[in-house]
Amino acid sequence: MTPQENTPVQAGKIRESAAPDSRDETTLRPIRILYWTREGFPINRVDVDVLFGREMLGRGHEIDIVIQSGSSRIAAGRHDWYSRSAFVGPTSEGNILSPFLRHFLALWHDIRMLRLARPEHYDAIQFRDKFLIAAIGQIVARRRGLKFFYWLSFPYPDSDRARARSGDTRFPMFAYVRGLTSGWLLYRWILRRADHTFLQSEQMKKDFVARGFDVNSLTAVPMGIDLRDVSVAPRSQGASGGRIMIGYLGALDKDRHLEILLEMLRLLQRAGVQVHLLLIGDAQQPADREFLQKRAQELGVADLMEITGFLPRLQALQRMQTTDIALSPIYPSEMFRVASPTKLVEYMALGIPVIANHHPEQKLILQRSRAGICAPWSARQFARSVRWLAGLTSEERAEMGRRGREWVNANRSYRRIADDLEKKYVELLASPKAVG
Repeated sequence: MTPQENTPVQAGKIRESAAPDSRDETTLRPIRILYWTREGFPINRVDVDVLFGREMLGRGHEIDIVIQSGSSRIAAGRHDWYSRSAFVGPTSEGNILSPFLRHFLALWHDIRMLRLARPEHYDAIQFRDKFLIAAIGQIVARRRGLKFFYWLSFPYPDSDRARARSGDTRFPMFAYVRGLTSGWLLYRWILRRADHTFLQSEQMKKDFVARGFDVNSLTAVPMGIDLRDVSVAPRSQGASGGRIMIGYLGALDKDRHLEILLEMLRLLQRAGVQVHLLLIGDAQQPADREFLQKRAQELGVADLMEITGFLPRLQALQRMQTTDIALSPIYPSEMFRVASPTKLVEYMALGIPVIANHHPEQKLILQRSRAGICAPWSARQFARSVRWLAGLTSEERAEMGRRGREWVNANRSYRRIADDLEKKYVELLASPKAVG
C-alpha cells in the first residue's frame, strides 16, 4: 500500500517560507517510537495524522501507532499508515452497553500490543490521553530499557469529574469514578515517572508547573496546520455588497455554548446588518444539534443560519473560504482555558479576519498577528465586533487576512512544529533513561 496523498484544497496553495535545513547528522538517525493514542482509526486529529503521519514519517522516522477502530466497519488488525503500521483494535457500537464494552476492548488491545514494545524495534513508547495502559506501560518501559513519553492534549480527568457534577453525561457515576481514577494515575503516577511530557499549550504547561512539575520535563506542542492543504481564494463579497457571511468550523456540542452565536445573530438582525451564519460541523449527540436548531427558531434567526453537518476536513476548509468573517468562540472554563485552538489557526491560514473571545492562546496570537479582534465572551461583544469588521472595506479585511497568513506561515505550520518536535525527541533519546 502507498502513503495517503496530500490533496490540496485547490491550486494556488500558500507556500511555506524557505528555511535552511537545520537537521544535523544526529537528527537523521530514525526516531523509533510505538505510540498509543486515544483517537479512533482512521485518524481525523491533525496533530496525530499530519504531525506524526505526514511530517515525522515523511522525514524517515519509524513510528507505529496502537489505536482502536473508529467504527465496527473498520476491521481490526494491522493497517497501513503512511507506509508504517497502525495496529487497530476492535470496537463496539449500537447498544447501551457499547461504551463500556468499547473501553474494555480498547484496554485489552492496548495490553496485548505491549508485546511489541522491545528495544530491538523501538527506542521509546508514548501514550496520548490514555491512563491505565500508560501506567502499565511505564513499568514495561523501565524493565525493557525503553524511554517513556506521555502526551496530554486535554485535561480529561478534570473534565470527567466536571461533567459528572454538572450531569452533562449519560453515566455520571461512571464518569466521576473514571475521572477520579485517571486523575490519580495521571498526576500521581504517570507524569511523575515519565521521561518527558508533551502538553497542548503554553497555558497548560504553566498550570503543570504550578502543580509542582519540573518545567524542564514539559514541552508545549500547540496546534497548527498543514499549509499544503490550504489555498487562498479571492474574496468577492464585501460589506458594501450584499450580506456578510460569518463562519464557524468545529464541534457543535452543547458544552461549547454556541447559542451565544445565535443571540449575536438576533442582535445583528435588529441592528439591520445583513448577515448569514455558516456552522460547519456537527455534535456528537444529535440532541445537541437539535438544541441549537430549536434555539434558532425561538430567537427568530433560523433562516439566517446553515448547519452543514460533518464534512471531510478539506471540504470543510473549502466551505470556510466562502465566508468574510470567521468566529472562534471558546467557552470560558478551566477545561477549555488550556486548549490550543485549531480553528483559529485554520481561519488565519485561509486569510479570513477573525473574531475570537478572550482566551490565553487566542489573545496572544491575535496580539502578535493583528489578524482580528479579541473580545469578551458575550453576544453583544461578538455583534459589535462583526459590525466593526463589516464596516471595513474589502481591502482592509484582506490586509488583516494577509497578516494572519504570514503569522501562521512563520509560527504554526506543521512543518515548523515538526522541526521543533524532532529536535526535542533527538535530545530526549540521547539523554540517560530515567530510573523509577
